[in-house]
Amino acid sequence: MNRKLVYMDAKSSKFWNIDLTGSSFTVTYGRTGSDGQSSTKSFPTDEVAKKEADKLVKEKLGKGYVDAEAAVSDGAGSAGETNVLIPLIAFSSINRREDIGENAGTFIGKRVVDYDMEKPVRADVVYRFRTDWENDELIPNLEHFLANDAALSTMALVIGAWHGDDSERTPEELIQSLTSKKDRLPNLAAIYVGDITSEENEISWIHQCDLSPLLAAFPKLQLLRSRGGMGLELKSPEHENLRALAIETGGLDVGVIRSICTSNFPNLEYLELWLGTDEYGANHNVADLQPILSGKLFPKLKYLGLRNSHLADEIAGVVVNSPMIGRIETLDFSLGMLTDEGARALLKLPASPTLKKLNLHFNYISADLIKQLKALPLTVDASKPSDMEEDDEWRFVAVGE
Repeated sequence: MNRKLVYMDAKSSKFWNIDLTGSSFTVTYGRTGSDGQSSTKSFPTDEVAKKEADKLVKEKLGKGYVDAEAAVSDGAGSAGETNVLIPLIAFSSINRREDIGENAGTFIGKRVVDYDMEKPVRADVVYRFRTDWENDELIPNLEHFLANDAALSTMALVIGAWHGDDSERTPEELIQSLTSKKDRLPNLAAIYVGDITSEENEISWIHQCDLSPLLAAFPKLQLLRSRGGMGLELKSPEHENLRALAIETGGLDVGVIRSICTSNFPNLEYLELWLGTDEYGANHNVADLQPILSGKLFPKLKYLGLRNSHLADEIAGVVVNSPMIGRIETLDFSLGMLTDEGARALLKLPASPTLKKLNLHFNYISADLIKQLKALPLTVDASKPSDMEEDDEWRFVAVGE
């Protein structure tokens, strides 16, 4: 038995491999891109070794590791262009409530560093471009990078704070800079617009704009992730190759949901929506999500995240009857206000040949219901349950302001 697992989130990108031969196995683990560390253990019999190996694999899967998906290249195109499939796990970013207050440390499995035009350009990192209160270097840094031939092979970019001392500034100017020089980014496959911490700007105060020009400009785009819901739009929601769409908000406007529900994303595998609360702009209801839950959209969807939602109980009551349960691999209700009412509904999830994981991190579920949920035939993450003693009026989504 040889098993290769990987783990990626906003902070880290790790691998864990186990090679079982007879009555011993070797485990190799470490940061992605490194040689890692290895250790070998021997056991009295082959059967005991197999049992211990299976136990370790199960533990890793329970912690969020998944089987490695090898990057696939379909060969070179003109001017050194390549088409590389990003592993599905690399689309996830913020997995835990405690991740929210920090800038992304990794993106699509690579380390994120701030671009500095005084330093040599590296190929092993993802660059973040941002401004601060004193120096508005975002556009100059971005244009400097695009003039470098390294831009021709870059697969991912992260856009951080763009507002500087103008709290109402949107990223429209930088999006125009990117799209006007799209020929300098022929391999762009992933972009994160809004890697902004609460110290820089609260999520519900971030002014966004129409992000669909990015979809039109970059035909190889596989992942579009954004943060901030104020002014957010997707006026032309179509892209032949987009595999992942992730929208982080403290309150998602119904107009964005309706755009997604009328979109043309035939290859979408990953949909992550932070629905938020009406206190911070959420003006949708469960019926607005029905086109997604009907199963008629996104035939290739493997991950559905309806996160950070004050409507989690209502959505749970509907999703258990969704045809999508028979197709997706992960159902994610984390960071929300799911209570025992919603948990009881999820206990009725039908048997599915594909569903492997239920993410309920940071919700309002009692210990008894968590125990019952963990008896389901899938991996259930119910870590960091919120204080059940709080009155209903004081319950909150993980990310609001």
